[in-house]
Amino acid sequence: MKEKLFSWLNRSLDPNTAIGVAAYAGTVNAVCLKKQSDQWIVHSFYSVTVAEQADYTAAIVACTNQVSTDICAVNLVIPHYFYQIVQMDKPNLSDEEIIQSLPWTTKDLVDITPENIVADFIDYPITLPMQSSKMNVFITNKLQLLPFIDSFEQTKPVLRAMTSEEMVLVTLFGTYKEAHMLIVQHANHEPRILIIRDGKLVLARRLNGFLGISDKDQNQELVEALGLEIQRSMDFFESQLKQPPIRSIQLQCDDLSSLTLRASLAEFLQIKVVDFTPNLELTQQLEPNFYYALGAAYQLTDPESVR
Repeated sequence: MKEKLFSWLNRSLDPNTAIGVAAYAGTVNAVCLKKQSDQWIVHSFYSVTVAEQADYTAAIVACTNQVSTDICAVNLVIPHYFYQIVQMDKPNLSDEEIIQSLPWTTKDLVDITPENIVADFIDYPITLPMQSSKMNVFITNKLQLLPFIDSFEQTKPVLRAMTSEEMVLVTLFGTYKEAHMLIVQHANHEPRILIIRDGKLVLARRLNGFLGISDKDQNQELVEALGLEIQRSMDFFESQLKQPPIRSIQLQCDDLSSLTLRASLAEFLQIKVVDFTPNLELTQQLEPNFYYALGAAYQLTDPESVR
């Protein structure tokens, strides 16, 4: 999901520079990639700690200006709590017509007035016999985004696109043919369950009631409850969607003790559980808190990645 913001924009952007900006676990992070000798490299990166949501705009400006003063494209990762994901039947319309209709076809699914809905979609990669094609729709409130968008009036780099955390993780995950599950949890937020296969998002679930699992002594009942939710998602994927078994579970968690949780989940589920490792060589040059910004920048290196 990459919402094109400025269809009227004709400014010439440096095609050899790309910036990703992301808010992650109390920080805003920016990564600048540059193309040298037909190869993209990490040119610069910068992070600013934020305490209040009102501080995000100033941090976005500071990070963006710090990593580059070129007139180049920026891809902004929207924080996951700013948007919802819903699955809908895909109408027999062009992509542009679908996008134009989304504020009205989704208005009863969210508590946002149609004029303030910003929405985009991706095709759902699985179609079962006797079922219509489906799509995953990403919905957010324009009023929430405007301060972020306006902050780029103070930067030379140009906000060219916005993307979701889920699609950044798909980018970072790569194109394994087998299906893998990713458990994602940011500091002070509930976990999410993703299933990614062959470079596509197959399942996205947001869980509730698991904040206590971050306690140092880890409540065993909550660990088992999380295991049951993971098992339900695996059963749905394998039985209802009739897909091959999940090959591994990967953890991308801030509050959770990965070592303890890995062992507990592996024993409970009888499946391989490992820490998340992006399938992208550029990540080897950065700390994990920069992964989202890097993924967003990397999306811009593909000419087809932004419609």
